[in-house]
Amino acid sequence: MFQFDESFLEQVGLSNMPQEQKDNFLQYAQDQLEVRIGEKMSEGLSDEQLDEFEKIIDNDQGTVQKWLDQLGDYQNDETFIKLKEDADAEGDDQMLLADYVTAKWLDQNCPQYQQIIHDVMGELQEEISQQKDAILANS
Repeated sequence: MFQFDESFLEQVGLSNMPQEQKDNFLQYAQDQLEVRIGEKMSEGLSDEQLDEFEKIIDNDQGTVQKWLDQLGDYQNDETFIKLKEDADAEGDDQMLLADYVTAKWLDQNCPQYQQIIHDVMGELQEEISQQKDAILANS
């Protein structure tokens, strides 16, 4: 995933932003990315799919468990193993299970999600870069 940090500010030409405003701006950029990705990913999905995804994101245990049951031997799945290692979590940690189901849901229902993330991030970076002078002037 993308990091919203000093390096990001350098990439978009905002490394000279006053320190006290950097955290707020980084949070704003992250929020914008999430909203835009959500909007783009929801195009073409049914209301039922969106409802199910929202339940998974909200860690609805019944929905997560339904998916785990469908997926079978998830503990030996590469995606699960990687998430578990990255999170340094136990195999039955509820957030780990929800993250795994989220990844599997996206693979099945929105297989282009990685490209969407990449494209939207590029668009956001370009937009911020083009407006950097105005952003700095207002900070």
